[in-house]
Amino acid sequence: MKVLKLLLIPLLVAAFVMAGCAKSSGSEDGHEHSLEAKKSGKKEYYTCTMHPQVVSDKPGVCPICNMELVKKTIDDAADNKQTNVNDMEAMIAIHGNKLILANVSTVRVEKGSLQKDVSAYSYLDFAEQNRKYISAKFNGRIEKLFVNMTGDYIRKGQPLFEIYSPDIVQAENEYLIALNGNNQPAGLYQGSGNTNRLLSSARKKLELFGVTDQQIKNLENSKDIKLTMTYYSPASGTVIDKKVQEGQYVNEGAIIYDVADMSTLWSISEVYEKDLEAIKTGSRAELTLQAYPGRTFVGKVTFIYPVLNSSSRTIKVRSEFANKGGLLKPQMYGQTLFSRNQGAGLLVPSGAVLFTGKRNIVWVKAQDGMFTSRTVEVGSKFGDKYEIVSGLKEGEEVASTGGFLIDSESQLQSGAPTGAQHEGMNMDNNKGQQNRKGNNSGQMDPNMKM
Repeated sequence: MKVLKLLLIPLLVAAFVMAGCAKSSGSEDGHEHSLEAKKSGKKEYYTCTMHPQVVSDKPGVCPICNMELVKKTIDDAADNKQTNVNDMEAMIAIHGNKLILANVSTVRVEKGSLQKDVSAYSYLDFAEQNRKYISAKFNGRIEKLFVNMTGDYIRKGQPLFEIYSPDIVQAENEYLIALNGNNQPAGLYQGSGNTNRLLSSARKKLELFGVTDQQIKNLENSKDIKLTMTYYSPASGTVIDKKVQEGQYVNEGAIIYDVADMSTLWSISEVYEKDLEAIKTGSRAELTLQAYPGRTFVGKVTFIYPVLNSSSRTIKVRSEFANKGGLLKPQMYGQTLFSRNQGAGLLVPSGAVLFTGKRNIVWVKAQDGMFTSRTVEVGSKFGDKYEIVSGLKEGEEVASTGGFLIDSESQLQSGAPTGAQHEGMNMDNNKGQQNRKGNNSGQMDPNMKM
């Protein structure tokens, strides 16, 4: 038994010595490997292949999808050259089936017309300058209406109504007295200068009452005071509203007819503030109406109202249209198309541009299966295309569809996002996620960088 103990003691000592050497050797190997990694300028980190924004310096699981993190290596020298990931130009290779599955299609950057079309709901209305109210110029009674129906068309100089008024009878009498005094011989009648002034004043009063020159001339010739006076239309147009009836008493200023010249009508359009840049005074306007399908009326913009409607966020735009044949009727509804050509510029499909918040990205085809991200300055939108102010050249080929999927593939391959934002990512740093092996105590690594 003693002999057995004596034999076991040296064996145990030898085993401990060998284990220590192995540990020391492993530590030295790890240290040498770490030194080798440092000398090579490469940095190791762990990331999720599905969510490359998750980065950690230790192994672990993704707090979003619970997948194991994959080790990646970054070249420090290259990383030092481009410290800001958002400023890097990323390149991605997509070949064969991936292109088909991602539904990636490309188009060439072409120069096109920068014409912006804006369509807005509109309604027709009277042109304010062509609308007139015919009113009584003195108190009286309507004896007869020559135009007795709403909708009748009247011409300038046409008789409208006959009115009795003591005021007009008195004015006629004053004029005849002044006229008679002015015609007396100078030797028989003194103060001819005053008589001329009285005659001029009496004539002016008749003119203010609406008596025409011909009616005054007839009064001078006949010397006969008429109890009623016929009133003639001062303008041409359509009777929109008749306010009085025969036998009705009216006061001075009372409206008798509402007349509008409808040879020209206004179109009032409600235009959203974002579309105002496409409209300017004098530009072309095309009107289509529900009453005349397939027919277009051409006019021009005459006024842009200065005040925005705070409720609808729209601004009224007024256009003027000639009413040939009387087809246009006030209060008709339709749509007005406004067009403005701003010359020529580079255009790409709207789906080709990825808006990231800080910059706008377009994926440019470098060679077969290779795409390079390019930061561009985007101008206005023209239809389904964007104007590219800078960042692209005519003839370059860009991804018109599938750009978002190319961006996602770039993140998977590089482990660093190009800047495109993904919606629906809500990470909770306080709740642990179960890993794929069923570890219920798996918590997010506090050293993990997001």
